[in-house]
Amino acid sequence: MAESGLRSKVALLVVVACSCVSAVALADETETKTNPPPAGASAAHHGSVFIDPLGFLLFGPTLGVELGANRLSATLYGRWLNAGVLAKSLFLEGADSFAFSYGAGLRGRYFLQDNLQGPHVGVGLEFVHSTVDNATAVVSTKSSYLVPMLEGGYRLPLSSSFYLGGAAAVGYAFQLSSKVENLPGGSSAGLYVAQDRSTIYGSAALEIGAYF
Repeated sequence: MAESGLRSKVALLVVVACSCVSAVALADETETKTNPPPAGASAAHHGSVFIDPLGFLLFGPTLGVELGANRLSATLYGRWLNAGVLAKSLFLEGADSFAFSYGAGLRGRYFLQDNLQGPHVGVGLEFVHSTVDNATAVVSTKSSYLVPMLEGGYRLPLSSSFYLGGAAAVGYAFQLSSKVENLPGGSSAGLYVAQDRSTIYGSAALEIGAYF
């Protein structure tokens, strides 16, 4: 009789334990459905590709590839200087016009939040080459600059795959080389000296990107 009572108590304890486990599991499932994880939190980002259309108004539209993880990233990018409105106002005068001119740079960023998002600070180094033709003088001026810079900004995830980012940078453009050459039919290059446009500058970027 005692043994039968003991078995009944053990069976009752097993039923109670199973009920408790089921209740906890159900509560956890309900909470997960009610409070889903933030967008993008489930997948780790290893980098991104992006474009910067704001460059059309500044120093040329930019295309870049970023590699990184967690809070650190490195970026390789290039810009088409010809299409930048501000670049034209700084480099061109009178009868001047751009031949193919470009910039190429490396940049490192540290994000204050995980998964390559949120506020960030960084450093960068860009090489800029400009070719300016003057149809009146029939000469071409070629100049190269190295531009170290500091930057800061914010990246807003739009989903687990896409983001919108803004950044501002300040730097100094050091002239590396310059020369004046004759265009076909010209003979007066020796009368001209390339202008040194080394200066402090500021810039901004609007990045539309896709994570991978």
